Amino acid sequence: MTTNVRRLPPMARAYDQCVRCGKATQWGHSVCRECNPAGLPEPSPSQYHATVFTVVLLVMVVLALIGIALH
Repeated sequence: MTTNVRRLPPMARAYDQCVRCGKATQWGHSVCRECNPAGLPEPSPSQYHATVFTVVLLVMVVLALIGIALH
C-alpha cells in the first residue's frame, strides 16, 4: 500500500526543535518556552557547531601529541 504523502526537506518545515527537550519551536529558536521561561537570549546554532568543532580539533591535537610522545 502506497500513500501520496509528500515529504518536505528539513529546511522547508515551519518549525525547529528545542536543543534541550526536542519539542517543536518557532523557526530560528533553539529553546522552547518551557526550557527558557524567563526569555533569556538563546544561543545560535552556529555556537553549538563551533563548540563541537573546537572539541573535535582539541581531541585531534591531544591524540597527535600522544602519538608523538609514544613514538
